Amino acid sequence: QLAYHFRTEVVLRLPAAASAYSALAIEVPLPQDAALVSIETSDLQSDNGRGLFVLNATLKNRAVHAQAWPSLELTLTDVNDKVVARRVIGAADYLSPGSSTAAFPANGETSVRLWIEASGIGAAGYRLYIFYP
Repeated sequence: QLAYHFRTEVVLRLPAAASAYSALAIEVPLPQDAALVSIETSDLQSDNGRGLFVLNATLKNRAVHAQAWPSLELTLTDVNDKVVARRVIGAADYLSPGSSTAAFPANGETSVRLWIEASGIGAAGYRLYIFYP
């Protein structure tokens, strides 16, 4: 049971074990270590004419191995830093069309550009977090 539960960690430490799991038809999920994924830059600009916000960010996988794509949590706040809206954004929503959703490459970077409709909610600031559900 331990070998099944910790199969991702086992394959990271002993890559030859991947063939044993494959022979047993056991899927080995990609690692999900949020501590090794960082937001290098982020910026949220408002487009008042269209009532939209534009989120630009750069994510970096600092791990020496590929990882699963993380989810992002965008929290919009008012002038008193109180939450006015929160949204969880999956990789399929933030990766550019044509990008591979299979894995976040080792030491890889990706740019995120999202248009967010937030008219009339009084947003003045934001927080952006990385997490694995």
